[in-house]
Amino acid sequence: MVDVLLVGGPMDGTRQPVPWTAVFDDEEPGLDMVPDSSAKAPEEIPWARVLYTAAPGGPPDVWHWQGWVP
Repeated sequence: MVDVLLVGGPMDGTRQPVPWTAVFDDEEPGLDMVPDSSAKAPEEIPWARVLYTAAPGGPPDVWHWQGWVP
């Protein structure tokens, strides 16, 4: 497991343990996950997940919020 720093969105500033392969073995590091709280999720996506990905050319263990996903 590797701790990634989450930037933006509902989990901003937190560190999340994710599998090593999601960070270093993927050409586009990132995952969608259930946030600690879905309180800010859009009403049309009641069981929303958040998508965080690494910035192209940026550190693979710093992921930026891309938005809510069903």
